[in-house]
Amino acid sequence: MLIIYNIIIMGTIRRNGLSFLEMTSENKNEYFIIAKELIENLFFDMSKLSTNYCNDFFCELPYIFSERTLSSILLPALSKLCNSLVFAEMPTVRCCSNKRFKVDETTGRIDYWCIYKGYSFVIEVKHSFDCFTTNKTREGKVTRRWIKMNEQLESIKEDIKTYEEKTKGIIRIGLHFVISYSDKPSNKELIAQFTQSIPNTFTRLLKDMSKRYPSLRPDMIICWKIPPRIVLDYDIRTFPGLWLMAKIYNPINHFGKIESL
Repeated sequence: MLIIYNIIIMGTIRRNGLSFLEMTSENKNEYFIIAKELIENLFFDMSKLSTNYCNDFFCELPYIFSERTLSSILLPALSKLCNSLVFAEMPTVRCCSNKRFKVDETTGRIDYWCIYKGYSFVIEVKHSFDCFTTNKTREGKVTRRWIKMNEQLESIKEDIKTYEEKTKGIIRIGLHFVISYSDKPSNKELIAQFTQSIPNTFTRLLKDMSKRYPSLRPDMIICWKIPPRIVLDYDIRTFPGLWLMAKIYNPINHFGKIESL
């Protein structure tokens, strides 16, 4: 383990027979530790569920399509972790400042709401692609979506204060899933190239997500090194790694807040 600029660089983590690498902020507050645990377990379980889609009958990858398709593995994993206390597409009111510095209220939906270890969570999700054979992050497809996700979390602050569930606070988290890819058919050489690119990708994503707004630096980045058998079975293009960038916000006091459970 190595600590640089309050970021803990972890070694390889093995869960469910799969291999992960992780970077996380050094934060010892209870809410952060619980949020971090939820995010880790969610990603580990989603990854395990993904392996079921590549079997003797067919090979499909549920993480290479869109944010909506991700729900096929995200919702079952989240429901299991939270004892089924989960809502998807929960209605909300967003407060956004317009160009005239007035506050507009618009209706929208929160991707997921859940309760985990005494806290309520509201979760916004984004999905993007990142080419591992280059050293550039796609501004429109990655960086702007990261910013948009955090803007959405900011816009619901007032509405979630009205929640009445008896929990210790409401934690907003943003989860941005990024799939590493190459347009070339998969082979062992490309898998090796991806593995070599992982340290630089960690650094690049951490830097580029906070280039415009330093406060939006990811609190966690996890990389799942997808098993080579799956990468090679799906030989149309190469998808050797799935990344999760997460932002964790301080708890918000709501109407139902209690001090302890």
